[in-house]
Amino acid sequence: MQILIIEDEPDFVRLVQRLLMAENFLVTSAKDGMTGLKMAQDLHPDVILLDWNLPVKDGLAVLKELKGEPKTRGIPVIMLTVRGKELDTVLALEMGADDYISKRALRPRELVARVHSVLRKSQAPDSDGKVLHVGPLDLDTSHRRVTLAGQPVDLRAKEFDLLHTFLTRPGRVLTRQFLMENVWGIDDYGASRTIDSTLARLRTKLGEFGQAFQSIKGIGYQFSMPEE
Repeated sequence: MQILIIEDEPDFVRLVQRLLMAENFLVTSAKDGMTGLKMAQDLHPDVILLDWNLPVKDGLAVLKELKGEPKTRGIPVIMLTVRGKELDTVLALEMGADDYISKRALRPRELVARVHSVLRKSQAPDSDGKVLHVGPLDLDTSHRRVTLAGQPVDLRAKEFDLLHTFLTRPGRVLTRQFLMENVWGIDDYGASRTIDSTLARLRTKLGEFGQAFQSIKGIGYQFSMPEE
């Protein structure tokens, strides 16, 4: 398994390299965003550890490009940052980050555990690569494509994952904690507002079909197609 660290602090890179190499990971690194983006495209690592504040191209810009390219959008990304505001966490998750770790309170065992966690999630079978047909909407799990009434719908990585989670559980009320754990792979309930904004964008992109997502006050959300 190969891990790419995109980080400009040499001491921090060396620390993380030691931790991950002790777990038998192959570790490579880049010192700036542009170099890291190119290495991600060339090497296609199994996980990327991405610093927020980078020279040349910052971490969010790198994340946006990674998740916008078919070749790299499926690579799990863990954001590394000294920023501790909840809004920063929400922004990173909304843009497609799979996890978020504060460098100020870095715990070696936690870092290793989170790397293993996103790896397990990324390697899980994806509905046998089938196409889900729900009314006028088709969701192709193999190619991560969505069409509505035959027209392509451009979704971000987490919008696609959220839609897939609901379509495979029609009628069930899904709690915020369930969605954070199963879509974003974390249990940070404090960052759950990212669910609201991600689902709001998804509803907008799906037009009338988006009305099938209903808010269950104090609990979470439910997907239920209206009877024809």
